[in-house]
Parts: sequence; C-alpha cells; structure tokens
Amino acid sequence: MDGGVLYPVPIAPTFDDHTDRTLAVNLGGSIDLSLAKASLKEPAETERSLFRKSIQRYIKQWQSNSSDENQKDWGVYDVANMAFDAMQSTIARQKLAAYPPDVTIEIPRNACGTLEFDRASEMIELGRRKAQTRINRAKLNDLA
Repeated sequence: MDGGVLYPVPIAPTFDDHTDRTLAVNLGGSIDLSLAKASLKEPAETERSLFRKSIQRYIKQWQSNSSDENQKDWGVYDVANMAFDAMQSTIARQKLAAYPPDVTIEIPRNACGTLEFDRASEMIELGRRKAQTRINRAKLNDLA
C-alpha cells in the first residue's frame, strides 16, 4: 500500500512543524451533485483477465431479467472501487479529526474516477479553483 491509500490526507507529519498555517487538501470531500458522473471506461478486451470474465459471467447468471433500464449493473470493479473509496474517506475523516489543519480544501470525491488519468488537466483546474475559493474565504475570516 502506498501513501495515497494509507494516508489520503497526509496531515500528521505537519503536526509539530511549527508553521504559521497548515493547509490540507482532502480528495474525499462531500459528493457534489452538480458534477456529472463520468462513466468509467472499460479496459480493452485484451486487458481483461480470464478471471474477470468468469466473474462477470457468474454475476450475469444471477441477475434478474428485469426490464427496468434504471437498474444499475454493478460489476466487480464497481463494488471494489466503492469499497476503496469508503475506506479512504473514513481514513481521511479520522486523520482530519485527529490533526485538524487551519485550512482544508475539499475536492468532491465524485469529481473524478480512480482510473480517469486522462482528466488530469481538468482535475488540476478544479483544484486551483477550489483552492482559490477556500484561501479567499480564509483571508476574509482573518479580516473579520
């Protein structure tokens, strides 16, 4: 496991560093309903493992024959990704509660999928906008 998994908001190392302000970026912020949920791209056929195909066939056998098109077809990847997101969100909340920063920049956890590397520029811009908004708000609070 890397630091991004075990320390999604690496605030603890700054706890005793004697800085004037601590700023944290939480990538597991509250869901933003205004963001369109981007669908995760399926890996290319050659990238799919036989195991994954086998699991998908098994799941399809047990799915209902419902004609409801609004029903979500949960794949193995979807379930694992949701479990991973829940774990990271819980760890982030615990770290922020134990080591509260002076300023927290919250990025909605639904802003981007785990494997959507092609959206890097868009996410960097979102981070810039969120940071500027949060820093301006912190400045206004200091003046009050």
